[in-house]
Amino acid sequence: MTDIDSVLSKGEDKASEEHDELSERYTIEKIDRMAKLDKTLAGAFVISNEDYKKVKKSLTKLLKNTVSDEAIERYINEKLGIGKLTQFLARDDLEEIMVISATSPVYIFDRVEGMTKTDVFLSEDEIEDVIKRIARFSGRIVNSEQPLLDGRLPDGSRVNATFPSVSPRGPTITIRKFKAKNYSFVELIKFGTLTPMLTAFLWLAIEGMGGIKPANTLIIGGTASGKTTTLNALSVFIPQRERIVTIEDTLEVRLMHEHWVPMETKVPLHEGGTEITMDELLKNALRMRPDRIMVGEVRSKEALTLFTAMNTGHDGTMATIHANSGREALSRIASHPMNVPDIMIPALDLMVVQNRQLKDGKLMRRVTEVLEVAGKEGDVFTTNTLFKYDPKKENITEGILNGRIIHELSQLTGKSIREINEEIEMRKTIIDAMVESEIPLDGIYNIVQTYYEDHEKALEILQTIAKQSIKV
Repeated sequence: MTDIDSVLSKGEDKASEEHDELSERYTIEKIDRMAKLDKTLAGAFVISNEDYKKVKKSLTKLLKNTVSDEAIERYINEKLGIGKLTQFLARDDLEEIMVISATSPVYIFDRVEGMTKTDVFLSEDEIEDVIKRIARFSGRIVNSEQPLLDGRLPDGSRVNATFPSVSPRGPTITIRKFKAKNYSFVELIKFGTLTPMLTAFLWLAIEGMGGIKPANTLIIGGTASGKTTTLNALSVFIPQRERIVTIEDTLEVRLMHEHWVPMETKVPLHEGGTEITMDELLKNALRMRPDRIMVGEVRSKEALTLFTAMNTGHDGTMATIHANSGREALSRIASHPMNVPDIMIPALDLMVVQNRQLKDGKLMRRVTEVLEVAGKEGDVFTTNTLFKYDPKKENITEGILNGRIIHELSQLTGKSIREINEEIEMRKTIIDAMVESEIPLDGIYNIVQTYYEDHEKALEILQTIAKQSIKV
């Protein structure tokens, strides 16, 4: 073959490739036009194998076999899913999916193996396309002028993404994957995050013995320490009769309660557009006659509004905050940008501190201390350590439980300290039985809520569910 023949052959191959690509693009656009006319496919977002199969079946029926399966699959990946990342969302063992550049593979964080490198690569165009698709779903905007995205997927998975104007190696994506269901406190006890006694105390404190004085509670920890997981698990202790308003940047709190109003911040979609901040939502929530307010994560001036609510009778407030200890959390709350006055901080009752730890190469999430705010001496806030993790014994030990919270409940209910401690022991007995029988989340919620109305009936339900689980 001459040089001229070689050049001509390459030119023909390139022309053929371009024709094939053009033909495929035309087919994708055809599918897109048809799909937009179908109500069942409008707004579809594929993030699981189940979604994938359902949408593919609908498209095949709609298009009446006029296009190939390959074209339908490409359309789903390009237009309705998140491309090559969809396969990772279908895995229950993953916590995070990370794209760091077009020249690097996708990384995943496995619940057992930890950080792992995959053999999957995305081009820069593919990464940016996925980011824009997630932004549209989340009602956010992302571009070179607004290069940061905090969004979510339909299953609640949280997404952070950046454009090259702030990440010079290229666009990035970090997906914190949510489980299909919340972990229950029974599961957290089995994982070693909580103990039955600690859970029984938190049950009493969060419920407030008939709602007389629910504890204002902060769940404290570093990034990915499991704060929201624990918040969700403890939410079953909130009585179902209460009206709950939750406020977050990205929806992560998932409650089983019927009277629940979730609210989410809003970023402006264009220059001059309207922004709704967490502080504005919190102020609005106070006008909604809530029995409980839950804040996904306190970071800025909304802290002052939250503590104002605590100081004006909104008991039972629950929130999370980034800090590594109770002392550090109190310091952050009093400092810029939160700026909560010292006089307001004693309205906080309880701090549950949670951290990540490595044991034999395996990641563990543990409550490392539980503190109550006792008051202030001079310029220093005093705290009582109620529970503390002992690394030598590898368990959570009890401190002095009969502190401020127990004494306040005693004064407000007329019950003796001994009677309140007996109530905690009773709840611990129920929790022990739940753990032993591995009661599922809906059963836990049913038992806890029934307990508030009728102790004996709650025990009967527990026995019935336990017997059923044994048979299974």
